[in-house]
This record gives sequence, C-alpha cells and structure tokens, in this order.
Amino acid sequence: MKTMPFARIAVLPLAAMLATLSSPAQASPPAPTMTSFAPALWGSSDATLSLNAGSIIENFEDTALAAGLKIQASNSSVGSYGPTTTLPHVFDPFADPYGNAFSTYPCGTSACSSLWDGTHALLNTGNNQSAYYGNSSAWGDLEFSFTGGVTQVGFSLQQNEYAVNIYLNGSLFTTIASNGGARTGYFRIDSLTPITSMKLDGYYPDAWVVDHMAFTPAVPEPETYALMLAGLGLVGFAARRRT
Repeated sequence: MKTMPFARIAVLPLAAMLATLSSPAQASPPAPTMTSFAPALWGSSDATLSLNAGSIIENFEDTALAAGLKIQASNSSVGSYGPTTTLPHVFDPFADPYGNAFSTYPCGTSACSSLWDGTHALLNTGNNQSAYYGNSSAWGDLEFSFTGGVTQVGFSLQQNEYAVNIYLNGSLFTTIASNGGARTGYFRIDSLTPITSMKLDGYYPDAWVVDHMAFTPAVPEPETYALMLAGLGLVGFAARRRT
C-alpha cells in the first residue's frame, strides 16, 4: 500500500501570527481626560471623586510609598531624590518652622490646611521638608512613575500661586491654573492608554502640596488575552503537525 507523504506546512513565527491576527486597523484610543473638583469639595469621599473601586491610595503618611509607585524630586536647591519607593522624610504642615503657608493659610484655621486627610502630605522640595519661604529655588518638580502603567490617577493640589504643567508619559498634557495660594482642588485623570509617568512641573519659586494620590493599575485588555491564547494554540497545532 502506497503511503501519501505529509504536506509541508510553513510555520510562521509567533510574532508574525499575532501580527496577522491583529492586522485589522483599529482607531487610536481617545486622549486622556481630566476632571477637576473645586476646593469646596476638599476632603470628599472617593465615591464623590469617582475614583475606581480598585484604586490604590497613597496618603504620604509614612516614608514608604504604595506598591507600584515611585517619586522623583528635581530642580530644588535643597536636594533631590528618586526615582524611589521611599521618601526622604514625611511632611507635617503643622510642624513647618517657617510659617503657616501649608497649615492654616489663608483663613487662619485648619480648615484651610493642605491636608486632604491624615496628618502628612507631599511637598515639592528635594527632601520633602519645608524651606525658608524667601528661598525661591527650594521648590522643584515632582514626577510620579507607575509600574505597569495606570488608567486613572488622582491627586489634590494646594498652595500653587502659579500654573502647574502636567506631563503624561513625557508629553505636555494640560496646565492647572493658579488658585492664589489657597486650596486649588482635586484632579482626576482617566486614560485608555496606560500612564507610566506623570510630572508636575511648576514655576521655579512656587511651593505646592500634593495629597491623597489615587491610581488604578492597568490590566491587559480582553483582546490581548485572546491574541495570546490564539497564538499559543497555533504554535501547539504546528508542533503536533511536525511530529
């Protein structure tokens, strides 16, 4: 009995298979959006801010940062740090030896403090400590990096007397206007494209405080899982045909 030879099958590399499966053109995801909450809502609940249920909250109550978050401080004459998962110090606005800019200004009571919650916050200096208010070079920039990227990030901002630019993944995203040195508000950024870094870049002599940072880690889209499973299936099929 004459046997028929197996037909040769050309096996594409896995990367080529995945590229073939995902070849249909897809529209680019929409640009990130930012939602602002007025100072009157200071201290509001996460639900009021529409923060995702899976958000990780960093309140800067101790020097250890939440998993997946790193911070870098730059352009400050009182030092620099990072990117790091550990802050050099904690900052208590009510223990500021130079004045009350971050604790009771401008209303004279704690109702005007830079704290969103807790007793500590993050200050834009190179050591996360206050400095002489007349030192125009002590106040720098803060950059936050997120392991694996995030799809939502929120933070409070207080005391900026000048505009603060926001950079996402290295590109200018938007600018937060000054609120005259009082509470500016809470800001929530949502993005379908994972955000791996966010930089707050202010005017060099300007001090400001960040608190209640919330971020939601990105997860692979269902389509990504489907492509991976399909690719593995094709590789398995090709291996069986070879044997």
